[in-house]
Amino acid sequence: MGGSCPNIACLPSKNIIHSAKVASCFQRSEEFGITKDNWRVEMSGVWDRKRKMVDALVQVHLDRYRSTGTELLMGQGRFVGERTIEVTLLDGGTRLVRGERVFINTGSRAAIDHIPGLSDGHPLTHVEALDLDYLPEHLVVLGGGYVGLELAHAMRRFGSRVTIVEQHDCLTHQEDQDVSEALEQLSLDEGIELVTGAAVTRVEGTSGKSVALHFTRAG
Repeated sequence: MGGSCPNIACLPSKNIIHSAKVASCFQRSEEFGITKDNWRVEMSGVWDRKRKMVDALVQVHLDRYRSTGTELLMGQGRFVGERTIEVTLLDGGTRLVRGERVFINTGSRAAIDHIPGLSDGHPLTHVEALDLDYLPEHLVVLGGGYVGLELAHAMRRFGSRVTIVEQHDCLTHQEDQDVSEALEQLSLDEGIELVTGAAVTRVEGTSGKSVALHFTRAG
């Protein structure tokens, strides 16, 4: 319940970003006169913290449904007539629902570019990336927009090697030039590898095992 924001997008990403910020403070602790011996990132703990937050938010929405007396059906719906929906219930059986008005809120899903080999390589979207309970040795991020950037910076602060591949000549290309330049410098300062002006032509391998990206750059 609750849609993408509290479950798989805005709030989970900020939860993980906060954990990454704490990890970054540990890494820099000696700048503040604090030793950093014998500390490490446990991604299972990061994931568990995020999951507890999501579960609590889902419960808030369920409680609100109960308090208003609204009937909640969990299942797959399809129109079978005018303002009439047949619901295949998750716990078995079907229900026929009719109403004066029907509001459709189906949400959205992450798009995967039609790059040869990309879909076959089972890439992570933001949904899967926010559900990782281990730290990737090397994370390759396709696209230098704000979603890619926040995940790239978080994983880098946790300790992954991170490479961002962007088809335009700069990150966040729709923003003002000074914003793009600042974000590029911040990324470089974090130790993130940037490959801009790169048009990916094909992908080989499988995400989580071994992946090779082929791209053209400046011809």
